[in-house]
Amino acid sequence: MYRVHCLLPRADAERLSDILADLDPSPASAVSVEEASRVAWSLDAFCIDEDLAKEAASIIEGEAKGVSVSIQKLEDKDWVAVSLAGLPAVHAGPFVVAGWHELAHLEGGRIPVWIEAGPAFGTGHHGTTKGCLQALALELERRLPRRVLDIGTGSAVLALAALKRGVPYALGTDMDKDSIRIAHENRKNNKAGRRLKLLHARGAGHAVIRSGAPYDLVLANILAKPLVGLAPEIARLVAPGGRVILSGLLTHQEPQVKAAYAGRGFTLKVSAKRASRESWLGQVRNWRGSTPSLST
Repeated sequence: MYRVHCLLPRADAERLSDILADLDPSPASAVSVEEASRVAWSLDAFCIDEDLAKEAASIIEGEAKGVSVSIQKLEDKDWVAVSLAGLPAVHAGPFVVAGWHELAHLEGGRIPVWIEAGPAFGTGHHGTTKGCLQALALELERRLPRRVLDIGTGSAVLALAALKRGVPYALGTDMDKDSIRIAHENRKNNKAGRRLKLLHARGAGHAVIRSGAPYDLVLANILAKPLVGLAPEIARLVAPGGRVILSGLLTHQEPQVKAAYAGRGFTLKVSAKRASRESWLGQVRNWRGSTPSLST
């Protein structure tokens, strides 16, 4: 793992963070922006190899003329787990997402979701995940779906939260094998059993996904480009009157995602506001299937 580091004014650091996050594919596996002093902010891009680190550095230098960029080879360890290990529990609606050390002291009246720090996306600390959990809680208050599909499930945090709130069945899919492996561990830790099915698959066209349709609720906390590309398949998977919660898009990407789903007969019901300085709209896009053509 390599770290690409530079110091910038806040506006430039946030702009470059957006640029790196918005690239598909991006040379950076993760991007961090933190306050370093009263006048400078630290931009760190983490890349899996030296070539990708050099590519990320070149992008930064091209966008911020004269900035000094350094590339550092990091010690071989799970930096994601290290960075998350000390994070506190995440409270989102009735849900509390945390590792066992935090949940052991949890008071009653909340719904615990046991997720340890690890490389799979979905500890609840990212704005997109927390926003989805909040939207999920509101949706489950409105109606309890029978079948839930979680595309890009990561740690399976959203699917597990739905099950713990009373949903009888959820299917979680992800294109990353490591994420599915970790999701299996989380399924066991949270005693989800056969109520949670996990599938290594890209997109939403897999036969197992299609055979389980229609779904009353579809969750997809991924990125704008795949959200747009998945619109036709998701439309075929949602039950008439069902809902879709979409997240992971940047502020300026909202119109194109909204248009892709409106063109498939979806009506925007809830649009959350931007809530994080990293420019993620994580917060939630919640569409309701409004035409019979959404049924299979």
